Amino acid sequence: MKKLRFKAKIRWQYLLLALLIGASGFAATRLGRQKEPTAYADVQRAAAKRMQRGEQVLLDVVLREEIAIEDIDLNQTGLIGPEWTPLTTTPGIEEAKRTSLDPNFAALLVRYFREAGLEAGDRVAVGTSGSFPGLLMATLCAATELELDVDVIASFGSSMYGATRLELNVCRILRILKENGVIDYTLLAVSPGGNNDYGESALWPDSRDTIAALAAEEGVEYIDYNDIERSIARRLEIFGEDIDCFVNVGGASANSGTSAYTLDFPNGLVTDPPRIPTTANRGLMYEYAARGIPVINMLNVRQMAADNGLPYDPVPLTQPGEGGVYYEVVYPVWIAAFAAFLMVAALILGGLRYRKLMKKELG
Repeated sequence: MKKLRFKAKIRWQYLLLALLIGASGFAATRLGRQKEPTAYADVQRAAAKRMQRGEQVLLDVVLREEIAIEDIDLNQTGLIGPEWTPLTTTPGIEEAKRTSLDPNFAALLVRYFREAGLEAGDRVAVGTSGSFPGLLMATLCAATELELDVDVIASFGSSMYGATRLELNVCRILRILKENGVIDYTLLAVSPGGNNDYGESALWPDSRDTIAALAAEEGVEYIDYNDIERSIARRLEIFGEDIDCFVNVGGASANSGTSAYTLDFPNGLVTDPPRIPTTANRGLMYEYAARGIPVINMLNVRQMAADNGLPYDPVPLTQPGEGGVYYEVVYPVWIAAFAAFLMVAALILGGLRYRKLMKKELG
């Protein structure tokens, strides 16, 4: 009995010492963490400045054409649309729409593209609705700065406060930015958007005719089936196989899908997707994820801002270069390694001490 009690005492002494060393090492590593600029911070700032310039170009158009600026447009950007128009498809959150116009979202997209491993000349497919013209602008400003090859398929439908104006719809916004040298892209096709990608509106009986007229102005293919599975399949055909990254902006049903798994798809850059459904209505995000292609999903603005050190609903908008998105948290690895070494040493010493004392006990 004497030997058993003595044995337990020795084990707990050194185990406790190892645990204390580990806890101290963890705390010291946490306290010693520092923020360092990303290796591509200059590119991020350039993309944010490009987006800021694009917003000014669009505001100039709004003022010149005397387009009304909404009362909820607290930063007077001219890019917050009315609640209800023939292009409105679903409710929207005004705070999220204002937040998405922060030019530093372009810096976030640079980070996403870099983390996805993209290089100049790589091909990016963008599926967008009109819901977040700010996030779409951020995507294309970042891609232009990184010299990526971007193809776009746009849906005219928009949730409240997005690109809901007929005279400043999502495709016209893109055209204005391209004509002024802010972004570079190729528009491959357009679609109505909304439920089933068909563009019907309970409040505007002629919404489909209105959207068809807007589509005719673009001079590209008009995807109009009233069949979400055909709409998804046609987009895959148009984009083709040679895609290095897919970006979803907003909640267009053909991009997000209409399956029971639609809301399970994570926000931001996704390289390790959740369970992928096999149904034909799973949407382009799951289609490309199933092919092992990185997907950037931009829908939950609040989460993206919180995860990347950007303010939510800032008034005034932050300036290019501001926010945590330009930094990486670096931990002093040597402290953790040294603590691990001491923990192992304590356990080995405890084992040797135990063996020595047991030999002494046994004579």
